Amino acid sequence: MKRSALIELYAPGIVLFDPVRLSGFISDERIRETNIFEAFLDDELLGRKAINQGVVCPIYQISEREYSVFLMTQDDGLANLPEPIFVYPGFPLAITSDVLIVSDLNALLDWDADFFLDYRAQYDSRLPSNDYIDVEPGMYSLTVRGYAALREQPSKLGYGLELVRVQALPEISDGASIDDLDFELEGR
Repeated sequence: MKRSALIELYAPGIVLFDPVRLSGFISDERIRETNIFEAFLDDELLGRKAINQGVVCPIYQISEREYSVFLMTQDDGLANLPEPIFVYPGFPLAITSDVLIVSDLNALLDWDADFFLDYRAQYDSRLPSNDYIDVEPGMYSLTVRGYAALREQPSKLGYGLELVRVQALPEISDGASIDDLDFELEGR
């Protein structure tokens, strides 16, 4: 089971998503353009809906560099992790397939459904700006922890993902915004 990803950002943010759920959302919402990120910005309610339904979890604005992104489980030696710079709990995340894509924002800026829906088969032709983690299908409450000075990951900077299975996705309040959170790790 692949529990970690290493990505190099070419755009200033990370997006987490199940490609089957995102593709279904795009189809259900009749989004025609390939720049899904712009569609979310143009229609804030659409972007909020994607987040609230656990279709995407954005982590931005962050520096364009290399990051480790990893699942946090008791089996993975959590005692060896440094103190987190931040802990942001309560993000909804829904997994239909068993693939969680970890990508820079380019995945949404130029959506390629054929590539992401067949990600494992396409893995050898991917760019370093995307990777994946195996996650069992289900609904989760996601906590994102930011780390610097990681010792047991390929990059010293990274994000730990704690997934707690839930019966219903956590709700994000109407006044809350991803823009209010500081996910930056560099220089901290």
